[in-house]
Amino acid sequence: MQSVSHLKKWLNYVAGPLLFIAIAFSIYKQLSSQQDPAQHWQQLVQNIREHGTVPLICIVLLMLLNWSIEALKWQQLVNHLMPIGWWKALLGVLAGVSFTMLTPNRMGEFLGRVLYLPDGSRMKAATLTAMSSMSQLIITMTAGMIGIVYWYSSNVLPADGEQLLMRVLFFGTLLACIAVQLLYFNAGWMVRWMEKWPAAMKYAPIVHAVGEIHRFELLKILGLAALRYIVFLVQYVLVFMALQLPIYWLDAIAATSILFLILAVVPSISLAELGIRGKVSLLVFGWYCQQEVGILLAAAVIWFINIILPALAGSLILLGVKLFGKTTFEKA
Repeated sequence: MQSVSHLKKWLNYVAGPLLFIAIAFSIYKQLSSQQDPAQHWQQLVQNIREHGTVPLICIVLLMLLNWSIEALKWQQLVNHLMPIGWWKALLGVLAGVSFTMLTPNRMGEFLGRVLYLPDGSRMKAATLTAMSSMSQLIITMTAGMIGIVYWYSSNVLPADGEQLLMRVLFFGTLLACIAVQLLYFNAGWMVRWMEKWPAAMKYAPIVHAVGEIHRFELLKILGLAALRYIVFLVQYVLVFMALQLPIYWLDAIAATSILFLILAVVPSISLAELGIRGKVSLLVFGWYCQQEVGILLAAAVIWFINIILPALAGSLILLGVKLFGKTTFEKA
C-alpha cells in the first residue's frame, strides 16, 4: 500500500507538473509560430464581450444539466443496493469529481461517490461506478467512430501520419467498443459464473448488485449517457459561437467527438490534463479552423466550467460545509 501511495504522489507532484511543462512549452512554440498571437487574443476578448455572454451562460447551465444527468444515472444504479435521493446522488457525484483531481485518469471518482454510503455497501457500489463509466465510454467510442467517418468523408486533407493515426484509432476503438459492450450487457452472466467458481465465489457478493440490473435498465443508463454526451457537444458549439471561431457546427461536432475519443484513451494526470486537452484540441480542431489561440481558449473554458467548478463544489462538500445548521449530507 505504501508503494502505491508513493506512486500516486510521484505521478501527481512530479510526473504531472513535468508533463504539463513539456506540453505547455510545445503549445507555446506552436503559438509563437502564428502571426501576431496578441492581436488574435485581443480579437477573441472583443468577440466574447460582444457575442459571448449568452453562450457562456448557456454553457454553465448545461454544466449543471450535465452533472444532474450523471447524478440520475448514479441514483438509478445505487438503488440496486439501497434507495437514495437524487440530491444525495448529486452530492456524491460532485464529491467524486473533486477526488478525480487527485488521481490519474480520474480513477478516484468512485471514492467520492461511495464515501458517504454505509460501510458494508461501499465495495459493492464501486462496481456500480464501473458500470456507469462503461456506459459513458460506450457512447464516447461510438460517437468518436462516427466522427472519424465524417472526418474521412469531408474535404480535409491531413498529413499521412494523421490518416494512419485515425485508421488505427478507428479499428482499435471498434474492437474495444465491442468488448466493452459485451461486458456491459453480460455482467449478469459474469456474476453467475463467479458464484459457481470456488476461487471467485468470495468476490461474488461484491458484484452481485451488477447482476441484478436488467438489460432494459442498462439501455436506459446508456440513454442517459448519450444525453450527457449531447450536452458536451452543444457546449463546444456554444463556446465556438462565443469566440466567433469560423468553424461549421457539424465540423465542430465531428472534431469534438474525436477529441473526446482521444482523451478517453490517452492516459492523463490531473495537473497535466489541461495541457493534454489543449494539445489534442489543436490537432482535431486545426483541421477545420486555423485560429490556434481561439481553439486553446475554447478548450480551457470548457475544462474550467465542466471540471474545475464542479470539483470546487465537491471539495466544499467533502469539507462538510454547514448549511442551515446541518452538513450537506445530513440534509440529503
